[in-house]
Amino acid sequence: MITKVKANKSFRGTTKYVIDKEKAKIIGGNMYGQSTNELVEQFTLSAHLNPQLKDPCYHLMVSVPKTDGALIDEQLAKMSERHFATVIVLSRLKGDEAQVKQPDKRIADTKLKELVDEFIETELPAYDFFIARHSDKEHDHTHIVASRVNNLDGKSIRTWNNYAHSEHSARLLEREFQLTPVQSSWESKQKAMTRNQLERVERDGLPGEEIMRRAIEQVAVNKPTMPQLIEQLWREHQVKAIVSYYGHGGVRGIKFGIDIGSVNEDGSPRLLWKQGGNLNKYKCSFTKLQSELGINYDPKRDDSEIKRLNSFLESLDNKPVNQQLISTIFPKEAQAIAETKHQLNQAKSDAEQRASSELINTISNFIEQSAVDDALVETLPQLAEQLSQYNQQLANNKTTLDDLEAAIADVEQRLLSQRAVDAISDYIEQSTVSSALTETVLELTQQLSQYKEQVVTAKATFNDLDAVLATELQSYLEKRAILSIFDYVEQSTVSSALTETVLELTQQLSQNQQQQEAGRTIFDDLEAAIVYLEQLHRSQKRVDAIALNKAQTIATDEPKLKEEQTAELYKYYSADLQNLLVTDRDKEIAIRALIDDKSTLEVEEILQASPAGWTQDEARELILIASNQLVTQKSKPEQSLDEKQCIESEFLAMAVPIAIELINWQLRESGSNSLRFKRATLEKQGRELVFTHDERGEIFRVAVNRNQLGELEYSPINVGEIEKEDIQLWQEAERVLRQIISEKQEQQRRQSKGMSL
Repeated sequence: MITKVKANKSFRGTTKYVIDKEKAKIIGGNMYGQSTNELVEQFTLSAHLNPQLKDPCYHLMVSVPKTDGALIDEQLAKMSERHFATVIVLSRLKGDEAQVKQPDKRIADTKLKELVDEFIETELPAYDFFIARHSDKEHDHTHIVASRVNNLDGKSIRTWNNYAHSEHSARLLEREFQLTPVQSSWESKQKAMTRNQLERVERDGLPGEEIMRRAIEQVAVNKPTMPQLIEQLWREHQVKAIVSYYGHGGVRGIKFGIDIGSVNEDGSPRLLWKQGGNLNKYKCSFTKLQSELGINYDPKRDDSEIKRLNSFLESLDNKPVNQQLISTIFPKEAQAIAETKHQLNQAKSDAEQRASSELINTISNFIEQSAVDDALVETLPQLAEQLSQYNQQLANNKTTLDDLEAAIADVEQRLLSQRAVDAISDYIEQSTVSSALTETVLELTQQLSQYKEQVVTAKATFNDLDAVLATELQSYLEKRAILSIFDYVEQSTVSSALTETVLELTQQLSQNQQQQEAGRTIFDDLEAAIVYLEQLHRSQKRVDAIALNKAQTIATDEPKLKEEQTAELYKYYSADLQNLLVTDRDKEIAIRALIDDKSTLEVEEILQASPAGWTQDEARELILIASNQLVTQKSKPEQSLDEKQCIESEFLAMAVPIAIELINWQLRESGSNSLRFKRATLEKQGRELVFTHDERGEIFRVAVNRNQLGELEYSPINVGEIEKEDIQLWQEAERVLRQIISEKQEQQRRQSKGMSL
């Protein structure tokens, strides 16, 4: 199984690539959207929880070999989800457990599996991600696009060593899902030789690069120090290792050389040299020798010995005799020869080094050691004749060297006498040059200072201009986006003032109209009562005196209220009616008394206690009007839901989705979490959205959350006073927002069309 992982800035570019691919299908994740715009909107909302994060988009790919067969969507989704969770868990480990490249130190597979299971159950839903399957190639593969930001605490996923974490997760998934195992990059440092390389090995033997590489690996098995590695490579495998240094003393690198049989124009052997970092594409650099192969290196301890070995190896002329000689020397003897030669080279004068060949010095130093001489006599008898010739040459050279030493001593004596004079002359010459240079440098420094001041001034002016242009451009882009909303808010301010004035006038007119209607109603009621009395009077003309006497008797027999009681009852029923006209007040008193089941006679006596001084007939007319009004009055049906609650629910259902989309748009465009209107403010406070009016205070505060299906939900925390202007504001805000988004999409479409041309 092959994996890839990358963090980048663009949610839109990554999502568009994954979703718009041919034969692409979303098979998993926890996001509610299916289109690019919906997914990017949710990703952006999550990324704003950690605005300092530069690369919030996490993109992982999992590819299964064709030989493992086609996996169903559920299997691929589960495997991809587990891969994403494992990478996050590994990124949180510290110490030895995080060393996934070292099996003896890294976290145990069983413990890692427990941590991943717990993470999937408890924390994975806090990360927005979706899984898409691509079937456009022979082997199916999935893409995991996720936000690195945790929606609960705003923390981000670490990407350090994420490629190694991804490879280690792939190895675990191969065993869990029984897939074809693949070696990780750190387990397969040596690539297999190609067919051409194998044929060349069969024909010509191993190439020089392969010989050197195998020699290095063989010597490095015992974890030697760096000088021991260099010495053993030459002594056991005739491979030269030369370490180069910088001028300040630090190690620059290491190169390896071997004799492969080629020669220079003069017939001398020519070595094949390879830098350690490029040795047959295998990592044998100075640093990798320590980190990968375990070579021990201490600068204070090893640098002097390495430099000595460098001098020794560079002094060898690579002749076959020399190589055969060194290869047959015992390890301790070879080291002694190298040390002796190094000391002699330091003691000899320049004239001796020019007069004596390096090969003769090595052989003469070797002869002085009897144990080494015995070894050479036993192993190389054929060199005896050559050594004799070399001895004769050495004697001749020594004579020449003695003459040169005498000449040099004479020269040194003369030089001692002239040293003081030379020092004085050198000082005078240097002081003259120094003074001339000082004057020139001062002039140049002054000119450079003036030029630098001009450059700084010009640069400051340019930076100020650039900053002003950038500020103006940013301000233009932000103001252009919300200009329509501000225009509407400015108009809504005037409209609100007019609305308030009209409402006040309407209320006054309504009160006047009510008073007129009340007076008209009283007049109509009186007129109807008069007509009714007239009809009643005509119908009762024929009533005989007996009925009249009887009615008078009954009326006389009924108990009457006392004067104190009538006054008290009138005061009781006239409570909170002092602002009404006397006629309206007494009619309302009659209605209240009739509702309390008072008899007509009792109501008549109560009305006679009125300061209007109603007569008995006038009181009866008022009672008749009140009775008719009670009969014609209709009871209002009970409402199933409180009117205020209905208004609040309808208002929130309309305003909150618009507010969420509006604040998300504001965050994407300007990074601000608040939007200011002329008389109100919309603000994102953590997980809550707050809409506040300057005069009426908080209109609504809602908590916005995401359910298990990934859908946004809100729950009211506080709902204040809602007026008609609030509903009109959010209706207009939705219209303006749609218009701005449409214009921006059209602009982007035109720009992309221009780029394609």
